[in-house]
Amino acid sequence: MNNNFLKISRGMHLKISDAVMRLIEMGYSRESNSDNPGSFSILGGNLSICAVNYSRKIIIELFGDEVDRIFDYDSTRNKILSKYEEVLIQQNFLLIENNIKVKHGDYVVHEDHGIGLFTSMQTKKINGEDIVYILIEYLNGDILNLPIKLIDKLSPYIGVGRKRPRLSKLGSTTWQRTYKKTYDNIILLAKELLNIYAKREISSRKCWIINEEWNREIEKTFGYEETIDQKKALNDIFTDLQGGKPVDRLICGDVGYGKTEIAIRAMAQAVANGCQVAMLVPTTILAEQHYITLKKRFRNLPVNIEHLSRFVKTNEQEPILKSLKNGSVDIVIGTHKLFSQDVHFKNLGLLVIDEEQKFGVKHKEKLKKLRINLDILSLTATPIPRTLFMALSGLRDISQISSPPAGRLEVGTEVAEYSEEKIVAYIRREVERGGQIYYLHNEVRTIEPKRKILQKLFPKLNIGVAHGQMGELALAGVMSDFAEGKIDLLVCSTIIENGLDLPNVNTLIAEDSDKFGLSQLYQIRGRIGRSKAKAYALFTYRSKKIITSNAFKRLKAIVDNTELGSGYSIALSDLEIRGGGNILGKEQHGNMEAVGLVLYTKLLSKAVEKIKK
Repeated sequence: MNNNFLKISRGMHLKISDAVMRLIEMGYSRESNSDNPGSFSILGGNLSICAVNYSRKIIIELFGDEVDRIFDYDSTRNKILSKYEEVLIQQNFLLIENNIKVKHGDYVVHEDHGIGLFTSMQTKKINGEDIVYILIEYLNGDILNLPIKLIDKLSPYIGVGRKRPRLSKLGSTTWQRTYKKTYDNIILLAKELLNIYAKREISSRKCWIINEEWNREIEKTFGYEETIDQKKALNDIFTDLQGGKPVDRLICGDVGYGKTEIAIRAMAQAVANGCQVAMLVPTTILAEQHYITLKKRFRNLPVNIEHLSRFVKTNEQEPILKSLKNGSVDIVIGTHKLFSQDVHFKNLGLLVIDEEQKFGVKHKEKLKKLRINLDILSLTATPIPRTLFMALSGLRDISQISSPPAGRLEVGTEVAEYSEEKIVAYIRREVERGGQIYYLHNEVRTIEPKRKILQKLFPKLNIGVAHGQMGELALAGVMSDFAEGKIDLLVCSTIIENGLDLPNVNTLIAEDSDKFGLSQLYQIRGRIGRSKAKAYALFTYRSKKIITSNAFKRLKAIVDNTELGSGYSIALSDLEIRGGGNILGKEQHGNMEAVGLVLYTKLLSKAVEKIKK
């Protein structure tokens, strides 16, 4: 059997159950009466197929498991018209834009008519010629028959939010207005980014000299072998730093793929060249963890490191601010506190931004001004699809890290109904090998009772609690104890989602996982499996009776996408590619939602070419 066709010949052996499975794989829907294109039905042991490449219904008559007769049938005249020795049933799905499969009921975007539903394909005889049409349903059930030769006008609709898109109305001018507004906004974005790029091109700064001795010292404290993509990203950033223009590079990579390492190497070179470094992070916990990590990594170099966040008491901040101003602090890690008016640097040379999309509009405006004459390195774990990556590369310097660290294993993932017995087995396995556990319980009101239940089950374990409503010092203390291995099991909220890198934590148990978005589940699972030990994730739900269809699909996708670097597949499964929209700002996120990611990318490429010309 060809992948695109199901071949049925008279006299061949054909089990009806096998034919049904194959037709469903090919995008056909089973109906009680197969009068709609792309459907089939079983009538008295015979197969009736409304094939997309035949203008009339095909009947396969079976005698036992043998094909006895094949003919087409005109239901209006109740008459057999032609008999066949063999038929080739064509698949009922489209492959468009980088071989993305569009099946019956999927959303598509037509450049001229807007968002519709792909319903089927159908062959019609026009002037004696068989022409295949793509059938697209619009608002109020209106159908567009698009000749397959015009398939280039179509793109799959991949959204950037959780809402279903609104179907466009055929013949209305609303879509044309949406399309024009989106394109005009994209032109403005492209102009703005190219304008910043042009200003950086005419700015100049002292060329940095790569200090190989410092680089070797930092390499020694890494403890891993760099991946090919990491080496390329390092080469990119070192080339940038040695140039005479301000740097603005985005490092994009999956969770746990070593983006921070690129930043650490760049920080070392900034200090070696007499500059100060600021690292901007979205959460206080992350600031604390980066501070601990950098202190360890730079311990053999003459580098003074401090941090500024809500965890640092007011009376302790004063000397840090003075040291930043007089230049005696080389590296400072902080949250949006770094934007405060009382923060002044003697010689700030490099700004590292971790997950820029998580900062607000006001902060982004400040960053925009800094971009013209300051070296900036941005890190993001949100996956960017290849096509959008190519379009953005015309506007920004981007390094993509796609290869997993050497020795990294897939996370063993299971989705199951909540069971205390199963949870005990997962915890026991991890404890017996000397590891630690995240227990995700995202209901602050009941998080302490949950800790007590687990403590009864495991009286010898040291069990801690962490959530966003705790006092800052208490939370910092718990996270520090967990990082140092003093806590065996941490009952926590989604506060762990942002960037904690703890190689000894290799089991995750998540309660009520059907209540989370798929991208969020993927990010949380990325907190484990950061060493060469096999990691395990258990996602539980309370009852099959109350779990929604969409929640079930999300949980199925998290199991199906366990392979390393599957962030993009995850995002596609959830139709939630939030990366590009977030990286480009809130307004562009709305534009992506209006026309879909694929058409947005086409328009962005078009805008870049237009402005560059």
